[in-house]
Amino acid sequence: MSGTAGPLLEQIRRTAVGAATDMVAAARSEADAIRTNARDQAQRRRAHALAAHEREGATTLARTRAETVARVGQDSLAARAAALDRIFVAAEAQFASLARHPGLGTLLVATISDGLTYLPPGAATVRCAAVIAEPVRAALAMAKREGAQVSIDESVPLGVMIEAGDGSVFVDGTLARRLARERPRLSALLAGRLLERPA
Repeated sequence: MSGTAGPLLEQIRRTAVGAATDMVAAARSEADAIRTNARDQAQRRRAHALAAHEREGATTLARTRAETVARVGQDSLAARAAALDRIFVAAEAQFASLARHPGLGTLLVATISDGLTYLPPGAATVRCAAVIAEPVRAALAMAKREGAQVSIDESVPLGVMIEAGDGSVFVDGTLARRLARERPRLSALLAGRLLERPA
């Protein structure tokens, strides 16, 4: 029986070894598949995390750009307003010296002649500071308006205030008013300069 058992045992051994080898190979394949799947999942997680990070970065960058643009715009507006304020303060500081300017008489003639056209016929009062009373009287005389008179009023800035006798119409002919009308134009001009050379 031993002679018969030998080959049988060898066959069993080979079968067992073969089965064990197949099991090991299958186990290795399964382990490889698990590792591959784990690696793929890890790569997908990294890709998702990277995409999320990039999206967050893009959102942050866009927000930062928008905030920067808004801040630059606010700074430009502030710079423009500050520059205009300086211009107007400097101009108003020159008003006193303009009271003796040789061209003031011509300006007063044009201002008074134009202002009187807005008033109804009849009496009119042209108010001004005493320092320019004489050129105002001369300008009023050239306008040849009957019933118009000059009234000294030191509260009037350089220039004149023209009022109908019945108080129905009032015309501001001061240099301060003329300067104020220039503010929108100066603001637009200054905005263009700031775009060329940001403050």
